[in-house]
Amino acid sequence: MELQIKIIMVVMFFIILVSIQYTLNKILLTLKEIKAVLLIKKEK
Repeated sequence: MELQIKIIMVVMFFIILVSIQYTLNKILLTLKEIKAVLLIKKEK
């Protein structure tokens, strides 16, 4: 019983880490796009 709980906790921990990583990646891409748009607007 104890082992099953530990396995579930580890799996959930990895899922949370992966989702955080994915979210940060999306935010980073969005920020890069915003920066690109601002740079284009500045040049005009």
